[in-house]
Amino acid sequence: MKKLLIVFSLICLSLPQLKAQGIEITPFTGYTFQAGFNISGGRAFLRDGQNWGGMLGFSLNEALEVELGYSYLGTSAVARSVNLQENIDISAQVHYATIGVNRLFPTSEKMTFFAGAKMGTGTLAFPDGEYRNITRFSAGFQGGMKYFASDRLGIRLQANLMMPILAVGTSLWWSPGAGTSVGLTGWSPIAQFGFTGGLTFRLQQ
Repeated sequence: MKKLLIVFSLICLSLPQLKAQGIEITPFTGYTFQAGFNISGGRAFLRDGQNWGGMLGFSLNEALEVELGYSYLGTSAVARSVNLQENIDISAQVHYATIGVNRLFPTSEKMTFFAGAKMGTGTLAFPDGEYRNITRFSAGFQGGMKYFASDRLGIRLQANLMMPILAVGTSLWWSPGAGTSVGLTGWSPIAQFGFTGGLTFRLQQ
């Protein structure tokens, strides 16, 4: 994780040196579907809900852009297993901080389709402090379209898929800091799929 943060920081510091042909800021909101995975004697999942975030894009040319992104999802973490004394259903937050590259497919001066990949960190946090937070290296894919009604203002619609690379289970996510320990493990990765939309502000062209 430390190596990942160092690489991420170096990339961020180098971005101002890029001869970007366009700089775009996109605040967005959307919807993330429920994601589940198997655990010992049962199943765990993160409930669906509305997500929020923002993206900062640097167009290197007409066919390529580099993008920084952040997204937040307020949800509930649920674990159900025959090995648990009672089911677990608590408030949780999912945070993704990523950097990625998009391949651009402009069809006109106003319309551009894109597809790309990204990587970064994914964090599952518990705002009530009942369980410890966990951060994992994550990767994802996205695709969608951008339509500019003017030189400076447009809309952006896209589909997203985010996946923590390392498998995670309840031994990590639902282990109380004191008292009894759940001690379950699950080896299925989480795949969170959703849609987002937002306004895009072009600062440089």
